[in-house]
Amino acid sequence: MSDSAIRIAFLWWLGVCAFCSCALAQTNPDTPEPTGELGFHYAYNSLQTSQTGESNQSGGSVYSEYFFRGTNPHFRGRSRFGLIADFSGSGSGSGSLYTFMFGPRLSTEWRKSHLVLYAEYKIGASHVRVNGVNAAGSQVSLTRNGFAWEFANVGLDLRVGQHYVVTLLQTEFLSTPVPDVASGGSHWQPDMRVSAGIGYRFGDRH
Repeated sequence: MSDSAIRIAFLWWLGVCAFCSCALAQTNPDTPEPTGELGFHYAYNSLQTSQTGESNQSGGSVYSEYFFRGTNPHFRGRSRFGLIADFSGSGSGSGSLYTFMFGPRLSTEWRKSHLVLYAEYKIGASHVRVNGVNAAGSQVSLTRNGFAWEFANVGLDLRVGQHYVVTLLQTEFLSTPVPDVASGGSHWQPDMRVSAGIGYRFGDRH
């Protein structure tokens, strides 16, 4: 990914933040105060290390979220805008992937079912390690630190009681530079991460 593409991704991220803020700006005094959420996810991801190579990894992530005021309640539920940050790590014998990312989250909770559907758009940094065989036939382990961004991230939560939230499924599509053991260089590759876990909400909740 070129520098201009990175700048475009960053500007798009800023635009998403601004749009979500404007969309949820109309509130009334009856809406609850902002709440926070902390949680842990088990994660499984499939990192494309080359055109033919793939690293299947297991790991986990820790996240924190801050909610701003939501929209007025309606017959389906309530929409809310928040900012989320997470640290994720996974690994296997073929390599590892660590990311720190943050960005906006827009969620809608249905009153009767207590299901919460959300979408995120995050940017951040990554640390990637790939183990393999180079062109000379030797075992090598290469690492790369770089920019990372998620161009699609959706999930489904189930609110249990007042404070607990169970993430039933979250899918993330990440793009980051990955070392190429054959050439010694690096290239941008996609990564799909699937996770589930539990979170704890604090603050007022109505």
